[in-house]
Amino acid sequence: MTMGATRHNLPSPPVKAAKLDIAVLGLLLAFPSAAFVQERAGLTGLSAYAAVVLVAVVACAWPCAPLRCWLDRHFILLAAAFLAGLLGCHLALHPFEDGRGPGLSSDRDEGLEIATSRLMNGENPYYPANKVAGPLSVLPGAIVLSAPFVMVGKVGLQNWFWLAALLLACVRHFRDRGGSLLLLCLPLMLSPAVQYEYISGGDLLSNAIYTALFLLLAIHCWTASRLQKRTAVIAALLLGIGLSSRANYLLLLPLFSVVVWRQAGFSRASCATAIVLVSFSVITLPFYLADPAAFTPLNSSNKLALPGATWPWTGVAILAITLLVLLALCMRLLLDTRRVQMGRFFRMCTLATVAPMVCAVIGISILKGTLDFSFMHDRYGLLYLGFALLGWGGTLMQTHAPNQKPGKLHGPVSEGPSCEE
Repeated sequence: MTMGATRHNLPSPPVKAAKLDIAVLGLLLAFPSAAFVQERAGLTGLSAYAAVVLVAVVACAWPCAPLRCWLDRHFILLAAAFLAGLLGCHLALHPFEDGRGPGLSSDRDEGLEIATSRLMNGENPYYPANKVAGPLSVLPGAIVLSAPFVMVGKVGLQNWFWLAALLLACVRHFRDRGGSLLLLCLPLMLSPAVQYEYISGGDLLSNAIYTALFLLLAIHCWTASRLQKRTAVIAALLLGIGLSSRANYLLLLPLFSVVVWRQAGFSRASCATAIVLVSFSVITLPFYLADPAAFTPLNSSNKLALPGATWPWTGVAILAITLLVLLALCMRLLLDTRRVQMGRFFRMCTLATVAPMVCAVIGISILKGTLDFSFMHDRYGLLYLGFALLGWGGTLMQTHAPNQKPGKLHGPVSEGPSCEE
């Protein structure tokens, strides 16, 4: 039997560009764990860790036809084993992590459970700080999307669910089953931040993944040659809920609008953006208007105020730099004469999300007189993980098929080498 190892129809990058892209992906995978590694091994250990991640990513990108064919042939069995193993790890290890008690374990899962319980009881989900969990920093969309998992008693299962959804989306998007599985294994195997967030049941992984998937779905629906109105409206509503999970994700809306504008015209872009904004507002504003003082996500901007800084304007400066980066990215998308590719769009989403983190790390390093990643202690880097995998994952797979023909944003895929079974 012959099974075509098909791939997303994207132009193959030049060798130098591919090497640079793979290096960038490696650094992006290492960055969320930088504080964790630096605290335990210092800068020397952090350098060694980054080198290990880079070597592992390069190894996964190394062309190896027999491995590729083996992964494609046994994908269903391997994917089932992978997802079953992930589920077993969370169910077995979460009680140990959670059992350490307040202050010694992550409180993100408890925070979502408290918020969802209060919401189902008709109360304001934004509770005051207590011994079990600190002030809730997520927007209402994250509470709504986690509610089904809280109701079954395991909010941490949302990470497993969205990782499985990401695997399926990558298979469809990249048209490379084995490569998609390999891509998803990288952060889970190489990143202590990802591992801890997954075991502890925190929501940063889920926030990053479902926001990326909703963006992917909405762009696909709104840039299709034949607009399916009902599906497109649902996709835009879902995107509005996804953006209402973390405040920084609202920065991605201009990028989404520009992409739809470039690909489908100003009219569709305006309509899509309006629906997303309505969805975002309907799910967010009622909780804010009910008690503005208790709406704790507004306090999340204080996290950009660098600890120990003598300059009171550091948070404002970081936000201003982030907005300038976003403006530059939007202008680049708008003025670029080339057809927009999904990989390039998600790379820009990654840059917009990581910009304030890099600014904060630079600011703290200047204050302390040495390179310091302590700002990343709470694993904020996971907020761009879904965008990074969709943005740079294509390069990882194209290294196995250097002769692909250029393609469009959406459309038929090219046929790669076959695997004989």
